[in-house]
Amino acid sequence: MFRKIFAAWLLVLTFLFAQVVSAAELDAVKNLSAKYYANAKEIAKQYVELRTYSDHGTHHAALVAIKSLEAADAIDATNFGNVWYSSIDRRELEIAAFMHDTGMDGGAFKTYTDGNALRKDHSLNSAIHVLENRAAIAAMGVNVDAVALDCMGHSKSCSGVRDLTSHEQWTDCFNRIDEAVALYNQKFPAAQIFFDKSTWTNGDTYKNKKGVEVYKFNRETLARSAAVIAALRIGDANREAAQFPYTQTGETIEVDFDSYVTPAKDWHAEIAKAKIFMIDENGTRTSLLTQGVDANGFGRMYMAGEGNLSMSCEFNPKTQNVREVFKILHGKSFPLSTQNCIEERLGELDTMKKFPVEAHIKILGDYSKVDKKKISRIYSRYCRDAQRKHQFPVTFEFYKE
Repeated sequence: MFRKIFAAWLLVLTFLFAQVVSAAELDAVKNLSAKYYANAKEIAKQYVELRTYSDHGTHHAALVAIKSLEAADAIDATNFGNVWYSSIDRRELEIAAFMHDTGMDGGAFKTYTDGNALRKDHSLNSAIHVLENRAAIAAMGVNVDAVALDCMGHSKSCSGVRDLTSHEQWTDCFNRIDEAVALYNQKFPAAQIFFDKSTWTNGDTYKNKKGVEVYKFNRETLARSAAVIAALRIGDANREAAQFPYTQTGETIEVDFDSYVTPAKDWHAEIAKAKIFMIDENGTRTSLLTQGVDANGFGRMYMAGEGNLSMSCEFNPKTQNVREVFKILHGKSFPLSTQNCIEERLGELDTMKKFPVEAHIKILGDYSKVDKKKISRIYSRYCRDAQRKHQFPVTFEFYKE
């Protein structure tokens, strides 16, 4: 059933692409990325850490394209005279969305001893895959180096760019791409690639206030990349795990939303008895409580928390802010895991420095007075703490669709 629904979504996606990308270009980028995602799925089966990791394959990439376009509309509507961000190139954004997680295959120029190390490098490997396919991507009418930078920058942790206005962090990011290119060319001397950063800097440097040597950047072109990457980050975070519950290895996720522990002091205690299963293509069910499957509990936390959320990004005309909207599908279920997953998304908004953002939580469903009071207490406390931590508005309401 999920795959039929996904096929319908792809029809919508195709329509969106048709506005800026031709049918031939759409097929080209889908085919180009598909081979890497197919390989990544097989690679994930080799690492225990990646079995419970959420899907970062073809389903995910197509959904991210849709959600990134949505975020781009909100960012452009908000972005009046902001020198740190610019209008978003939709063609570049869409192509980057399809390529952004191709590096989950581990690339071809490094070896990894565990899945966590691979995951840490996946955005850098994605950038290298873009550069490997320079001619094919250039034929789609985009700046190939910009798409590579988008793929590198889509992960705040992997790229190191946690502040999209920081020249110091951008300098480190560019240098890491240069280093990876050099390593790639050393391993494959007959298949040389290159990264041309002249769009953003001519290589001249200066010392910032901390005495760190950084590149002199062209503010206009860096602003363009910052805006595209901001949209890609939000689109990536807003994937619909509830509607498309797959793991990186292609198994389907099943969550019993009544199996949480309450009261719980933290999410670790909350998911201690969670009935969450992965179902492979043969119908074999594996509980995440099985020894060695999800030892640290992160798989259960993310599957419960992300599976409890539907997310969107919109322009709030009243405040003139970009507003991230979180719909909680099961108000009483796994509140701490759900909040932890919301925190992940608020962290993406945190990277959009010098940009007006806000967050709003909608708790869906009908509840008794007692339950509504409990839920209200939990989320009012969370919103207060989150607003203090992130320094932008975080609110909630009960909502009926």
